[in-house]
Amino acid sequence: MSVLSDWRVIVSSRSGGGKARRDWPIIEKLLKDSKIDFSAAITNHAYHAIELARDAVREGWRKLLVVGGDGAMHEVINGLYSQQEVSPSEVTVALIPVGSGNDWARFHRIPSDYAAAVALVAGAAAHTRVQDIARVDTRMDGEAYCRYMVNVGGLGFDSEVCRRFDLAKMRGRAGDKQYLKSLLAGFISYRCLSFRVSVDGEEFFRGPAFSVALGLGRYCGGGMMQTPEAIPDDGLIDLTVVRKLSKVRFLANVPTLLNGKIFRVKEVIHTRGRRIDISATPYSYMEVDGEAVGITPVHISVIPNGIKVVSDYCTDSM
Repeated sequence: MSVLSDWRVIVSSRSGGGKARRDWPIIEKLLKDSKIDFSAAITNHAYHAIELARDAVREGWRKLLVVGGDGAMHEVINGLYSQQEVSPSEVTVALIPVGSGNDWARFHRIPSDYAAAVALVAGAAAHTRVQDIARVDTRMDGEAYCRYMVNVGGLGFDSEVCRRFDLAKMRGRAGDKQYLKSLLAGFISYRCLSFRVSVDGEEFFRGPAFSVALGLGRYCGGGMMQTPEAIPDDGLIDLTVVRKLSKVRFLANVPTLLNGKIFRVKEVIHTRGRRIDISATPYSYMEVDGEAVGITPVHISVIPNGIKVVSDYCTDSM
């Protein structure tokens, strides 16, 4: 087995409420049946995938296969960007989706059927493309903090829900039902914050807002589309601001989050840029790829063609 030509598999034991670990024997057999050479490691604690990805690159692996969901993909990307061995763009990343939302996989049209997803990995040479990455600089516990985004991030209501869900996960409560509880609790208690948003050095929005979303991908929250026109390799970050609106009006427009027509809502404004700076009064939490990563002020900058991914995404068909 040649390390440089084969796959290092990172199995996220927590993804899908433990489903990734439970289903790993099924996926392992499919990989072997497809004649894919690999070596596997299973995570055993939070953020372990960051360490495993970083170590894999240092050991010489240049192809990483993630068995998990959006959070696992987020960790692996951050592992790549926390090592100095090679440029992250020299590493190819693939995914077998076994998460709860699987939003990154949905955007890249990676099948939920394990056999079909493995077949995509087997044909990686014909399905590898580049994708942008975004660097997100925030504040965590009073200190500067940096994370890298592969899909969608948000502030305001979105981040409040993620914060509540993260706290629940820390207490051992996860899964779809817990996320729904976090969503409902956040919705009931949330009050709009005052934001200031600048794009490429020019003020784009100032005032009260329900949420601010930033996307390299189009899907978040299990299929919602806050950045429905995002393109993964255009060198730009899509930005959507939902200005202050009543909760009744928000509920009335929830269908637009699911059908990609959110820009038809009069309270919604959107743009694109290479650098986005956001502050909030008094402050807002920030979530990146469904993970709480600090508070405002936030600075987001794009890294064009930051990673190679195995994908069935086609610009012409979107």
